Amino acid sequence: MLKDKPSDLERLIHESLEQLGWTTDAAKIADRVRRLNIGLPLEDEFSIICGWLGQCALIHKLDQQQYPISSKNPFQIPDLLANFNVHGVGNTTVLIEVKSCKKNVLSLRPDYVSKLKAYGELLGLPVLIAWRKFGIWSLVHLDIFSKANTNFNLSFNDAIRNSLMGKLLGDFSYTPQINSGIHISFRKEELLETIKTDDRNQENWKVIIDDVYFTNGDCRELRDLSPIAQQLFYSWDLATTESHSNSHIVIHNTINEEYGMFAHMALTKLLSFHTQKDQIHWRHYFQNDATISNISDFRNGVEENLKAGIVKYIFDIEPATMPIFLNNNV
Repeated sequence: MLKDKPSDLERLIHESLEQLGWTTDAAKIADRVRRLNIGLPLEDEFSIICGWLGQCALIHKLDQQQYPISSKNPFQIPDLLANFNVHGVGNTTVLIEVKSCKKNVLSLRPDYVSKLKAYGELLGLPVLIAWRKFGIWSLVHLDIFSKANTNFNLSFNDAIRNSLMGKLLGDFSYTPQINSGIHISFRKEELLETIKTDDRNQENWKVIIDDVYFTNGDCRELRDLSPIAQQLFYSWDLATTESHSNSHIVIHNTINEEYGMFAHMALTKLLSFHTQKDQIHWRHYFQNDATISNISDFRNGVEENLKAGIVKYIFDIEPATMPIFLNNNV
C-alpha cells in the first residue's frame, strides 16, 4: 500500500501493466507501482543529477511504445532525450540510454547497438550511454564501445577516461584538505550520573551546545562560511573524535585522509542527510524539488571552500577522446 497517493497514480499503474503484462496478478502490479513511485528506475536518478549540475536545459523520458511492430527490428528507442548548454559549444541535444552494471565491463549485443545507432541517425542526434557503477556515473558516446568476439564492450576505466559528465553536465572533481571539518562544542551543565565499571567511570552529563565552527587544512577556525559552503561537510566521510575538559566536550568531525570525489556523488549524500533516509526517493523530486533547490549552487560552495583552504583541488575533467558531435559544434 502507498501511504500517500501519487499525483500521477494512473500513469504509474499503466506503466506497471506495460512492463509486467496485462494479465499479471494484482500483487505484482502493486509491488511494481510501489517501486516506480519511490524512483528505483535509474533514469530518474540520472535525470535529477543532470538538472542539479546546472547545464541541463531539459531532460525527459522517451515513450518506448512504438508502432508499427516491424519498427522494433531496426530501431531501439533510448531512455532519455536531453538538451545541454555546454560551455564553449552551445546548445546540444542528445539521446541517452541508462545502464547499471557492477562488472568491470559493460557489454552490449551487436543488434542492440545497431538499433540504438539507427534511431539516433533517424533523428540526427548522438546516442550516449550513462553507466552507474558503485555510485559513480559515467556518460560516453556509443562509438567508444569496441567490438570483442561478439558483443561491444566498454571497461569501467575507459568509461571514466572518456566520460562526458564534465563536458555536458558540468560535473567536476574536487579534493578536501586533511584536517578540514566541523566541530561541535558542548558545555557541561550538570553531572546527572556516574557509572563505575571495572576500568573506568562513565559520566552522564546534561549539556548545552554553545559553539559550532569549521576548520580548514591548517586547522584555522572559520565561522563565516555561506550555507552552501557548509553543505559540503555533509557530503564527506568524516572521522569523529572527542576532546574533554572540565567544562566542555567537543566533538570533532574531520577529514583524515586525502581523496577526490565527483560532484555528482555528493547529491546522494546530501539528500540522505536532509531526509535522514538511506534510500533516495528520486521520483519525488520531479514534483517537489525544494530540497535540491537549496543546494543548487554546489559549485560556488566548493569554490568558496577552495579559497578558505578547506578544499585543496578542483578539476574540470575533459574526455580523453572528444566525440565528433562536440568537435563539430566548436
